[in-house]
Amino acid sequence: MESRRDLSSNRSLVGVFMAALNGVGSLLILAITALICADIIGRAVFGVPVAGVAELVSLSIVAVVFLQLGQAVRSHSLAQTGIVLDSLDRRAPRTGAALRCVYALIAAMVFAALLYGVWFKLLDAWRSNEHVGVYGLFVAPVWPVYAVIAVGSAAAIVQFAIHATGYARRAVSAANRNGEAS
Repeated sequence: MESRRDLSSNRSLVGVFMAALNGVGSLLILAITALICADIIGRAVFGVPVAGVAELVSLSIVAVVFLQLGQAVRSHSLAQTGIVLDSLDRRAPRTGAALRCVYALIAAMVFAALLYGVWFKLLDAWRSNEHVGVYGLFVAPVWPVYAVIAVGSAAAIVQFAIHATGYARRAVSAANRNGEAS
């Protein structure tokens, strides 16, 4: 039986891109941590907070999720119940692979809908110079976060499509090997 890793291991450029996005997300986590620590030290030692910490942290959390989404999909780290599917894979490999293919296709469509919706928000935020914060204290544009959501959604779509292709191949090969009718 083909392992989950084998389904996308021959997509090295995709893997490198997913790992790069994941790495940027990890660096952003470190930056958020440093910013929060600086804010705590600023408040405790100097009595002055770092302006915009709350706004940057709230935007960054969303960015981290979408930066790391593609790698999570690639490594099958998204939460799902595998009890039924794992049992189905053993008893009826074709049906299990077909069901996993359907799951991957539906997931790709969900992220395609998200990408479609966020694209217009990105364009609107860019044109209107939408921001968070208070003028005179701290302001940050929100379009970069929408851009990260778009890139992360596109990465998830690509990875789910790769998975769906692998599962479809597995379903066909299982049917050819076993003559399974289910």
